[in-house]
Amino acid sequence: MSNELVQGDDASISPYSSDMAPLVGSALADAYHMLQSSLPFFKIFRSLENTHCYIARHDGRPSTVLLFTRRKRRVDVLNEMIEIDRPELERFASRIFTQFKTVDIINFKALKTAADGFRFPVQQHASKDTYVIALPVTPEQYTSSIGKSTRANIRAQTNGLHRHFPSFKSLFFTNADITEEHIRTIIGFSEKKINAKGVAFAYDVGRITQLARECGFVNIFSIDGRIRAGSINYRVGGSYFGEVTGYDTDYEKFGLGKLCVHQTICESIARGGKKFYLGGGVFDFKQRMLGEVLAMDELHIYRSHFKKLAHADVAARALAVAHVRRLKKMLHQKKQEKWAKLVFKSAYFIQNKLSK
Repeated sequence: MSNELVQGDDASISPYSSDMAPLVGSALADAYHMLQSSLPFFKIFRSLENTHCYIARHDGRPSTVLLFTRRKRRVDVLNEMIEIDRPELERFASRIFTQFKTVDIINFKALKTAADGFRFPVQQHASKDTYVIALPVTPEQYTSSIGKSTRANIRAQTNGLHRHFPSFKSLFFTNADITEEHIRTIIGFSEKKINAKGVAFAYDVGRITQLARECGFVNIFSIDGRIRAGSINYRVGGSYFGEVTGYDTDYEKFGLGKLCVHQTICESIARGGKKFYLGGGVFDFKQRMLGEVLAMDELHIYRSHFKKLAHADVAARALAVAHVRRLKKMLHQKKQEKWAKLVFKSAYFIQNKLSK
């Protein structure tokens, strides 16, 4: 990689300001189509105070847009769930270490990249994952692509729902038409189901409502004029993101949760969506809905091997986090076995005690 590429006019760093919001927001959406790397998400779920913006261009268009904070000897990148190829990542790291002489470490929480042969020392381990569906042109094409048994089940449950409840409606709301009642009802269904497993869990209703009204859409299943199921989703560029799906457990035998996910995906296609992100976890249903795992890594980039040794505590902590994540993933894969259920119950008990 040439020094000209790093120092040239095609890469710049500047303090982020609200005046830059239209440019940065558009550049982020065009570059990544990713919720966790969008300006609305940063404004609502992160802090933009004392943030810097890095923009690299190819052929006059932004190719890499990263927001980051700098404190003492560390740079933390806000962007998550994105892919950057090695030359682009090396260009960013070089620019950071050149412009900020005291920085020793650059940290990405969730990044997909090939770090083999990287010019700086790195530490990389599995971090987050999500299921993503590459959407076809029409809802009909999507439904016909689903496995035969899943497709038949969706058709039978849909017919049963209309037969038992003639008042059933599926309604969609976007942005300002989304109400707090929509959000609270869907979240209430989901929290009730999660907490029934012994987990003390609560969504951030305020922030989810704010983000949904900024860039979201909600699907509501109504029976006799009352919300019985629904999904909260967001849109960034050509990508849609499922946040929460909840349903009234009194109607569980009608498969409202699965039907709601299917209708939400079909509506996303009708609205021009190219990808639908179902979220992470280990769920067979997400695979049956054609979701494929997109895995991300946590990545630490060090200025030199000497600096890596000087920050041995950071390297050790990253290694420990990697081991814990592998253990959690293994437990989720074995969650139906008795010993795994006992581990989960013990963990929930300790978590609930500590949160009081």
